[in-house]
Amino acid sequence: MAFKLYNFIFYITMAAFGYFNIYFQDAGLDSFQIGLVNAIPRIFALLLMPFWGFLTDYFHENKKVLLITLIGTLATVVLFPQTSSFKVLMLLMFFYTLFQNPIIPLSDSLLLDYLGDNSNYYGKFRLWGSVGYMLSVSLLGYFLEATSSANLFYIYGIILILSIFLLKFLPKSKRKIKVLDPGDFKKIFKKRRLLYFLFFVFILQTSMNANYSYFPLYIVAHGGGEFLVGIALTVSSASEILAFFFSDKIIKNNKFSKIIVVISLGFILRWLMLSLFPYNPIILFSQLLHSITFGLFFAVGVDYVDQISGEKFRATGQNIYAGVFMGVSAISGSLIGGKIYQLYGGENMYFFWSLISAAAGIIYSFYLLKKERELKINAD
Repeated sequence: MAFKLYNFIFYITMAAFGYFNIYFQDAGLDSFQIGLVNAIPRIFALLLMPFWGFLTDYFHENKKVLLITLIGTLATVVLFPQTSSFKVLMLLMFFYTLFQNPIIPLSDSLLLDYLGDNSNYYGKFRLWGSVGYMLSVSLLGYFLEATSSANLFYIYGIILILSIFLLKFLPKSKRKIKVLDPGDFKKIFKKRRLLYFLFFVFILQTSMNANYSYFPLYIVAHGGGEFLVGIALTVSSASEILAFFFSDKIIKNNKFSKIIVVISLGFILRWLMLSLFPYNPIILFSQLLHSITFGLFFAVGVDYVDQISGEKFRATGQNIYAGVFMGVSAISGSLIGGKIYQLYGGENMYFFWSLISAAAGIIYSFYLLKKERELKINAD
């Protein structure tokens, strides 16, 4: 119950994060500058990620490191509304990314430690984060539209304070957790299956992170406001709850290659709908595919990486996965998406991502099917 409540509260911060770029736009930044603010600080923050590994080894548990990252994030977000300077916002995003990036993988590693061999039940716990997100994102959008986009940072701060309070009720990890320790990083990347999967994740999540960055601006460009953004994000989070709830059954009853084909088709269809039919009802309808392109994708990835990494490298594997899913791909998505959006508009940006998603899905699916045939032949 403690993990469910913690996820419910903490993931409200993700609802607040969805409005960051609207604040940046209100502060006077153009779409490419918004891309830079989202991307450049992440590069330096990711280079410093091994710091969390050394800090974790020092404390011998990740709950204390998780506490530090939550406090650091809190100290950073309350400074955002104090400035509209591009350079200062760039600096603040560096510290925000540095502290915020490890929170989800550290939280997930605690949960996976608690679940043990039942990692496929991860979605049953993670869905409570989606519930918190869903219930808050529209209300937050309505509140910000009625007041000021700068207020999102104060809401963010309050939720972080509640998360810090709930952290003490989470069970402690019984193992020493290494977060991107260089030695483990080298060992785990000798696993070719993991490398191929992470590259596939990087491609698709580059498109998804571009969507996260520019979807609010896309809605505003088509006559919507913060409240419509909130409605769209509510639809997407409601759909992902179903995916998380049924993810354990989907993982158990289907081959990995079949799931990947479905996920790839979900990405292609979602981006094509946004590209070819830029009308508010269709935009809202396309958000239902978030169940596949995020909920199912993330839950399947957590389980798959956990299986490949094993117990010894569980947290390291999850941090690498999170680093690709939410870190490196966020950099590429912000920069590439920002430039395409600036030069050619949102419709062309989404069409480009549909083509990239199709290419990645076809190549990776053929690789998986080939490996499954080889395993079957060897078994016979």
